[in-house]
Amino acid sequence: MGLKKKHFGLLFLFGLLSGFLAACGQQESTPTPVDEISMNTAPVVSATGVVLPLKRSTLSVTFPGVVDQVLVERGDVVEEGQVLLRLKGKEEIEAQVAQARAEVISAEQALNDLYENHDLALAAALQAYYLANNAVKDAQYQLDNFTVPVNQKNLTAVEAVKIMKERLDAATAAFQPYRNESEQNERRKELKEKLDEAQADYNAAVKRLTYEFALQEALAKLAKAERDYQTLLPGPDPDLVALAEARLATAKAALAAAEKKLEDLEIKALYAGTISEVYVREGEWVAPGQPILILADLEHLRIETTDLNEIDVARVKVGDNVVITFDALPDVVVNGKVVLISPKASEGSGVNYTVVIEMDEIPEALRWGMTAFVDIQVQE
Repeated sequence: MGLKKKHFGLLFLFGLLSGFLAACGQQESTPTPVDEISMNTAPVVSATGVVLPLKRSTLSVTFPGVVDQVLVERGDVVEEGQVLLRLKGKEEIEAQVAQARAEVISAEQALNDLYENHDLALAAALQAYYLANNAVKDAQYQLDNFTVPVNQKNLTAVEAVKIMKERLDAATAAFQPYRNESEQNERRKELKEKLDEAQADYNAAVKRLTYEFALQEALAKLAKAERDYQTLLPGPDPDLVALAEARLATAKAALAAAEKKLEDLEIKALYAGTISEVYVREGEWVAPGQPILILADLEHLRIETTDLNEIDVARVKVGDNVVITFDALPDVVVNGKVVLISPKASEGSGVNYTVVIEMDEIPEALRWGMTAFVDIQVQE
């Protein structure tokens, strides 16, 4: 590039010198005012560059598989989201998705059941508490309204039953010899009255003891009902909830993975652009990281320098104006601006930095990969 520009400069100087000598031979020539000559005296940094798309992507699969369909060819213009290629295995992965979705539904139902069953259990416990409380009131009422015989006032219910049973047994034994006597027999009458009194006293003692036992049983049931209610009040068993939530989380993760795998069966265009390369064919085995397609936005091209050294790049700033020419388009000159300066030297021989230049307009015949020559107008 440097030799070409020097050669062009020598021819230009030679032409100027010839014109000057010819003008000197004409006495009536009119000098051109200095201010009419347009001269660009700004310092320039020159470099070689290459035409590249603003966006370019090498597409590959995320898991190994066999290519089922290649839906594009080299040079096809595609829209964002358009399907470009499909792998085989859709039916199998759809079954995995369906199974994972069913597990999510089951896990959600199990978690919901924990709370719903808890709510039912809590309501049942509250109802049991109310019933037990009413049972206590009823048993207490029965006991409070029971008239204790005079001969049992100073006895507990258990003592009364024991003593009244002994008296009943004694009265029964005394009456036994007279049971077959005439009811008009005075002794029989006397003993029968004592037996009836003993039986009544015993029955009263048993009833009193039954009422006391009923109250104690009702109180015990009330205490249990209250404990059950208090146990359920905070919510479902935390351990069971943790297990159910862990199951649901695992199911959702499995579903997401299956859905992602189903989605990854297709390679889609990341943006609107042109298919620049197709590396695979239908029926071919492909692996992650293997180049499958190249997608590029050829509507938005820019220049990236390839040989701008460390001395020159230090003089360049973002926003500097640039004049661009092309080997393949000798009659085309385009203006542009520096939009990015690489913070790190490019890999390869020498210390060179990439400077990205955005063109004011893109020539119609310009293509990806063409060589460009850039003159960056820097400020000293």
